[in-house]
Amino acid sequence: MSKAQKKLKPQKPKYRNRGPHGLSVVEAGAMIGLGRNASYEAVKNKQIPVIEIGSLKIVPRAKWLQMIGADDAA
Repeated sequence: MSKAQKKLKPQKPKYRNRGPHGLSVVEAGAMIGLGRNASYEAVKNKQIPVIEIGSLKIVPRAKWLQMIGADDAA
């Protein structure tokens, strides 16, 4: 193994795993073309539904897909 290969560190995942029933605020916003700040603003204005557990915000996947009309194709 070369020195360059030894220096490589494992990459952290870009998003936390919210489980099969949840999305992060950023992931939900990205589905409709919003950036990070706009996504959190939409949560603040109650345009994106969230479940809050402490400081953790999870967007319920089924409800969100229904709201944006993405579950019609399934």
